[in-house]
Amino acid sequence: MAARRLLGFWPSVTAGMLVVTAALLLLPVFNIVGLSFSGKEDAAGVLQNYRMFFSEPYYYRTLVNSFIVSISATVLALLVGVPAAYFTSRFHIWMRSLIRAAVVLIFVSPPFIGSYSWIILLGRNGLVTTTLAEYGISLPSIYGAQGIIFVFTLHYFPFVFLLVSSGLKSIDQSIEDAARNLGSSELATFRKVIAPLLAPSISTGALLVFIACFTDLGTPIILGERFRVLPVLIYGEFVNDFGGRPVLASTLSVLLLLITTSALLLQRWYASRNAFGTAAVRPLTLQEQPFKKRLLAALFVYTLVGVALLPLANIIVSSFLKANGPVLLAEFTLDNYRRILGTIGRPLWNTIFFTTTATLLCAVFGTMIGYIIVRRPGRISGFLDTIIMFSFAVPGIVLGVGLVVTYHHQPFAMTGTALILILAYFIRRLPFSVRSSVGMLQQLSRDTEEASVNLGAGPAMTFLKITVPLLSVAILSGVLLTWSNTIRELSATLILQSGRTVTVSLEIFNEVVNGNFGIASALGTVLILLTFLPLSVLFTAMGKREDALV
Repeated sequence: MAARRLLGFWPSVTAGMLVVTAALLLLPVFNIVGLSFSGKEDAAGVLQNYRMFFSEPYYYRTLVNSFIVSISATVLALLVGVPAAYFTSRFHIWMRSLIRAAVVLIFVSPPFIGSYSWIILLGRNGLVTTTLAEYGISLPSIYGAQGIIFVFTLHYFPFVFLLVSSGLKSIDQSIEDAARNLGSSELATFRKVIAPLLAPSISTGALLVFIACFTDLGTPIILGERFRVLPVLIYGEFVNDFGGRPVLASTLSVLLLLITTSALLLQRWYASRNAFGTAAVRPLTLQEQPFKKRLLAALFVYTLVGVALLPLANIIVSSFLKANGPVLLAEFTLDNYRRILGTIGRPLWNTIFFTTTATLLCAVFGTMIGYIIVRRPGRISGFLDTIIMFSFAVPGIVLGVGLVVTYHHQPFAMTGTALILILAYFIRRLPFSVRSSVGMLQQLSRDTEEASVNLGAGPAMTFLKITVPLLSVAILSGVLLTWSNTIRELSATLILQSGRTVTVSLEIFNEVVNGNFGIASALGTVLILLTFLPLSVLFTAMGKREDALV
């Protein structure tokens, strides 16, 4: 009986899930940690690589730079995201639904696309820069730290906006009414009553912004110039012209992973200490405000969203302009699209095939893992849940380095193949499907499943015939979210790709680096459409809210 229990359907599935996640996540991370302590490259000891990093300004300065841009962008994202979410959720602002749709579009757009779009607008020969220069007006440079912070803030504030908007829906109106009846002003009520209740949402938004900024590779490469951050250094050391230095790249990857994991644990600790567990019987309602106050709030939100949307609008418009390398001319043409027709075939096929395959794997494995976490609680399922949480903290470039280090040699030589990219996409985006299934399962009763088992159906048949249909909406939701986030992956792709596995994101990146802004804009428009179309299904056909994204 004990052996049958041990070899049953769900114990076998649990063991399989542990093997898969360990092979694709834990083992690569373990290997890069081990390699970082290796003394194979001019090493006098196991800590040689770390001593070199912290003793040479060229190296440790990148860590300082990463903290500068990430913390600055996080603070600014909070300063604009929290009030924007509050005004949109509480004030009668015109076109509130349109604002939310625009925020979603900003959220899902690839950040590196916005980076080169800002170069078109605010670069040394940018449209806005040259126009204002004719009137003697000069703008701060878009290159370097200030440009990276600017782009990070505009691209990642939706994390804060969406989470705070969701958090406001969980606060009961009676809490605010009680404070106002006691004579508290609106600002004091927000500061002393509402903001503390939003602490978990705000801290989670700050964490997501910080990790996204700290691990972003495309934007610093495009805008950084001599301002180097840690992900750029990892990429440079791994693919340099002298064959790469995997030991040093592993050391840098371990430092990056240590920081992101520490940030995740710190946020979880803070959120648990500041969670009040409120339930909204009557959620916060829209407030009637004086016209002037409502107008100022609307102007703030419109300006923020409008500026953040400007790069996307610029990309679409630029794709129809005649291009001479990095110079775009005010002449309508379809040449950019004609030029990509001959080259987009393989990248587009690779992108759709890799993304679809990884998404389907996420749907299958994520649903089963979600079932194990909710329906079979225990130490093993808790450990599996921890692994899934940990996968969020592993940056794409770190995962890429780890997979190359682990699966570069026989008998598992997969570097540069389609399989390694699909597996990287799968393990990176698996949390979307898991969390979607977990959320739905926590709301479903076990009665139907137990009745099926009592009538003689086995666990596998019950799962396929009863549980999966009940989870169909959650599974589809996870699929759409996974697709939209996977199709724009760049950092892991840069490490793992080869000439045969180039994707649309990588093609855009290469065209930007080569200064072909017209072609890059046409490719960027295609990628934006491929990213946003599944989300339009998620929100319109399925009636999901924007906070499903985070």
